[in-house]
Amino acid sequence: MLLYGSLHLLKFVGVMLLAGGMIGGFLTRDPVDRKRAVHGVASAGLLLTWLAGYALSLVLGVTLGELWISGGLLLSFASYVALVLSVSRPPSKATALTVFGPLTLTLMLMVFRPTWAMVLG
Repeated sequence: MLLYGSLHLLKFVGVMLLAGGMIGGFLTRDPVDRKRAVHGVASAGLLLTWLAGYALSLVLGVTLGELWISGGLLLSFASYVALVLSVSRPPSKATALTVFGPLTLTLMLMVFRPTWAMVLG
């Protein structure tokens, strides 16, 4: 139980770093600060989130092919790619939507955990 709780806490910290780096990438005006927020903070957060999530899947015995996990991986990666591409442009509402939309869907998948059996059957 201590292992599960520790991994869950690490994943939460990773999500907070990812979200903080994303927000910093949009709120700061200086290009150097935007790159630091995105590449330094958000990248570290995504890596920590993925590693802790993978370890949690091993502890729980859940395959990475499950809908909520594979969907979360794809959506979080799409959000991150949009974020990295946005660093070279001025922040806009459309760009924010392409970054935060997939992240919101990822969080919904992680909270509600839909499975293939729920969707298909």
